[in-house]
Amino acid sequence: MSKMGAYVLDQQIEEYESYHNYMGRRMREADRYEYDRDQKWHNRFMDMALLIADWSKDPSSKIGAVAVNDERRILATGYNGFPKGIEDTPERLANRPEKHQLVIHAEMNALMNALYSGVSLKGATMYVYGLPICPDCAKCVIQAGVKHVVIPTDKTDKGEWQKVWEEKSLPMFKESGVKVTVLGM
Repeated sequence: MSKMGAYVLDQQIEEYESYHNYMGRRMREADRYEYDRDQKWHNRFMDMALLIADWSKDPSSKIGAVAVNDERRILATGYNGFPKGIEDTPERLANRPEKHQLVIHAEMNALMNALYSGVSLKGATMYVYGLPICPDCAKCVIQAGVKHVVIPTDKTDKGEWQKVWEEKSLPMFKESGVKVTVLGM
């Protein structure tokens, strides 16, 4: 190959590599844009779950849940509280054993509210603010067809919740194929 031919080939390789570097950068930018957009929506719905958590009358735990479809439409909401028609008096709320017998968790409340309204949660994303999801709620969330769970943190210092999350709920989500996103808030 002549010296001129080698120069042209080197220049073509540099242009070829530049094109691939350009495309790689564009793909990373697109991924970053998609990540930023998803993060923005995750934060919005988590803020909504926090707002709904504040509706709970439970003085020790404020938990909220929001279920949305893949078009980011709200399907159902829930917060921890007593069933419809059951009086949530200050005395009952202060009596932990009685309260624990009566309270419906936010995730379960969201599932029941969807059922009550005739709304399917198949393929939905559920945002849960407050505590990591307990095993009973995890089973029902999985059974309802929810495919993605978003929580602000997977850490808590409240009782046995951390251990129960790591040893029971999270493994169920993983085995069933439910994606879990921890926002790290």
